[in-house]
Amino acid sequence: MSKYAKRVYGVEIIDEAVKDAKENAKLNGVDNVEFFAGDVERVLDELLNVRNVKPDVVLVDPPRKGLDLKSIDNLCDVLPKKIVYISCNPATLVRDLARLEDKYEVMRLKLVDMFPFTSHVEVCALLELKNCQSS
Repeated sequence: MSKYAKRVYGVEIIDEAVKDAKENAKLNGVDNVEFFAGDVERVLDELLNVRNVKPDVVLVDPPRKGLDLKSIDNLCDVLPKKIVYISCNPATLVRDLARLEDKYEVMRLKLVDMFPFTSHVEVCALLELKNCQSS
């Protein structure tokens, strides 16, 4: 994502994953990324409301429980032009899309069968801000 953006912020709850991401960025000469270890509810709130980050695009890949209400509220307040939502639980994806539907339109859904011969699928959803021209 970093080659398509001015600045990228990554949030992951697992410290080791953040450590690996920082090392990968360094190895690949990527210097427009910043990684945070912690709960996305807290970190996203700080980025948006304390550091005043105003994203054009947000990519989320929450755990099976889906997005927390505070993160959804923050997204609806800051209104990025696009949200890419990757979900491992179609039920919570549908719930969260319903919470975003006043401000966002689902433009595309793509199922990805990463676990053949099981009932599990990943779903990628592209949401665009309503009444917002794509750039």
